Amino acid sequence: MKWKRSGGIALLIAALLLATSAAHSVVVKGRGELTAAGNGVAVLVFRGGANLGGIGIAVVEEDALVDVQGHGRITPLGDGRLLLEGFGRIEIRSPDERTRVEIAGAKLRLRVRGVGVAFLKGVGHYMTHDVDGAWAEDLSLEFEE
Repeated sequence: MKWKRSGGIALLIAALLLATSAAHSVVVKGRGELTAAGNGVAVLVFRGGANLGGIGIAVVEEDALVDVQGHGRITPLGDGRLLLEGFGRIEIRSPDERTRVEIAGAKLRLRVRGVGVAFLKGVGHYMTHDVDGAWAEDLSLEFEE
C-alpha cells in the first residue's frame, strides 16, 4: 500500500460541495457487473469485488480487504470504518459479507462485480451487461451475469 499525506481538508470540502450540488441520481440493483465514470457521489453496498479510482474521499468498512494506491491519508473513524482522503485507486474484495463504500469526488471510475446495490448521484455514465445510461436521469434497474 502506497499512501502519503496531502491536503485532505481541501479535498473533503471539494467532495462535499460536489455531493450537495449534484442534482440527479441513479439506483442500480442486481447481480453481475457495473462500470461507471463521472463526478459526484457513489454509495455501493455489495458482496464481491470493486476497483475504484478518482480524486476525492471514500469511506470504507474496516472489515473489507482494501488495497489503496495513490496520494492521501487514511483515518480510522472509530466506528469500524476508514476515511480515505485523496485516493488514486482502491481495490476492495468482500467475498463473504456485504460491504458499504461511500465515495465523493471527481473523475470517478467504478467497476463493481458481484451482488449488491449502487446509488449514483452527479454527472457521468454507467453501464451493465444489458443497459447503459447517464447519471443525469433517475433510474432503478437490475443487472445479471
